[in-house]
Amino acid sequence: MIKDDFSPRFPNSLIEEFGTVEYLLNSPFPTGRTDAFVVAWVKSERQVRRIFSYLIYQFPIFSRKDVQLITQSISSSKKNLYFDNFINGFNLVYPKTYEDIIGETYKGLKGDLVKIIRFRNKIFHGQPTGESLSANQLRIEITKIKNWCFELAEKMQLEIGYDGFARNSFRKSRDQDIVSTYKIKIKTIEELDRFIQKM
Repeated sequence: MIKDDFSPRFPNSLIEEFGTVEYLLNSPFPTGRTDAFVVAWVKSERQVRRIFSYLIYQFPIFSRKDVQLITQSISSSKKNLYFDNFINGFNLVYPKTYEDIIGETYKGLKGDLVKIIRFRNKIFHGQPTGESLSANQLRIEITKIKNWCFELAEKMQLEIGYDGFARNSFRKSRDQDIVSTYKIKIKTIEELDRFIQKM
């Protein structure tokens, strides 16, 4: 089921984050829906990256002085890191997986993204999607992205205390014992570098 009214359920960070998408969706510009699709997908990729960054920042070795090093470790990976890489990284660290946290809606939401990622790759590289997507179809795909982002935000806020949209993912959790539940330990930036290569 596609939901398209999120405002009563979520904090301001999510509503504000998707304000640009809504503006483009309702704009008179010919490419408004395509532009909105691209922006929505970028936000979904950034959300999973921020959630991963937040998780890593909880290791006791890291503090504000290490933010740039952590960012460099992620950005300088020998292999480009994409949406699924950050989900995989989270799953390797945290005792619960994305599927555990999101629950019964995970497979449907994630399944929607498989086709969307194909559209994303085509559009990002200036290629036709082969689907002749109408403005209304693009709106439906954008709503699917929003469904994923908002469901993930709600569940992660409850699980780890961060929704992936609030500014500054480099913040310490109020739960000081969260790291004790992690499946791995990272004690140096070099260990983080090696872990990221595995992702």
